[in-house]
Amino acid sequence: MGAASFINSVNTDYEALHKSFEEQFWGTKMALSDERYSVRELTRTKGEMEAFLADEQKLKLTREHLAKGELSEAEQKTLALFERTFQCYIMESAEAKELRAAGTQIEGSLEAARNKMRLGATIDGSFAELSSVGLRSKMRVDPREEVRRACWDGMRTIGDFVLANGFVELVRARNRMAKALGYEDFYDYKVTQAEGFGKSALFEILDSLEQGTRPLMVAARQQLEADKGAAALEPWNTGFLMAGDVTKRLDPYFPFERSVEQWGRSFAALGITYKGASMSLDLLDRKGKYSNGFCHWPQPAWVKADGSWQPTVTHFTSLADPAAIGSGLTGLTTLMHEAGHAAAPRTSHPHPNPNPIPNSNPDLSQARRALRQHPDALAALQPGACAYLGRVR
Repeated sequence: MGAASFINSVNTDYEALHKSFEEQFWGTKMALSDERYSVRELTRTKGEMEAFLADEQKLKLTREHLAKGELSEAEQKTLALFERTFQCYIMESAEAKELRAAGTQIEGSLEAARNKMRLGATIDGSFAELSSVGLRSKMRVDPREEVRRACWDGMRTIGDFVLANGFVELVRARNRMAKALGYEDFYDYKVTQAEGFGKSALFEILDSLEQGTRPLMVAARQQLEADKGAAALEPWNTGFLMAGDVTKRLDPYFPFERSVEQWGRSFAALGITYKGASMSLDLLDRKGKYSNGFCHWPQPAWVKADGSWQPTVTHFTSLADPAAIGSGLTGLTTLMHEAGHAAAPRTSHPHPNPNPIPNSNPDLSQARRALRQHPDALAALQPGACAYLGRVR
């Protein structure tokens, strides 16, 4: 099998496994009622995808093709990416493989339990069921300290819940897996695989950042206490006393029902087009839904062996509650942020790499130039839009 055929075979097979896993990820995270989505299927499809990437024979064939030479520039780059990816997933220790599989099982069970957790706060003598997003929103804007404190206490129950439903066991399994591979712990393993340096080097960087900014934090807390009193430093009060009234005043200017329009107009003005891509958006907070925004690509963009272009399919979320004060702005901020991720892979043909690994987007380079030359080009000059601009300047 030649290099081109090998690349196409790996890409085509991986694409199918990746799509199956991502569909399960979306269905379970969004708590969709379709019977085809389940934690069992999520665990199975993830295991199949990771087993494919951990195939030592594929790494061997990749290196053989790299050693032969006579490759195009695109083939050389693609095979180098294959090599790096396979190296990240292959585990020589049988014990580590077993522990990785055990960790995946524990993680799936924990996620399923967390999705069904009855979360909320006792307010005025009765329990109000609220998501973590709803609890945080109330802490920012409710004028009654007892309500904010109740919401804080409600948030803290998540910690006890996950500890009782497998979190400790998951950490143990992951740390044992990493140690079986020669790493200090799972965090050291992940950092090394992703960044190329270990946990100790990362902590040196983070420690210097914390030490350098600590005086600013201490001064800010002292000023807040001087202005608002010692109670302002309580965790259920700080956010409200820093922004509660401002959030209420801004709320009428950020109705979430206009968010999709503002996103479209703003990104169009920046020259971001998502050419040919399809996107599924789940923008409202609801019971059982994963309470954090994210953007995934169940279908990566790539050029197939026959030269045809496969555009991206993107799933991304926000967590707005149109009835909650301040939710329009926070929901729009999340929408703008995740929409920026959705623009990250190339969205226009031709694609320089014949593989389904996301690459930089020429649309973003155009957006940066437009922003520098025409800073007034935004259709919606607001913090939500500016949250995205922090990425493209």
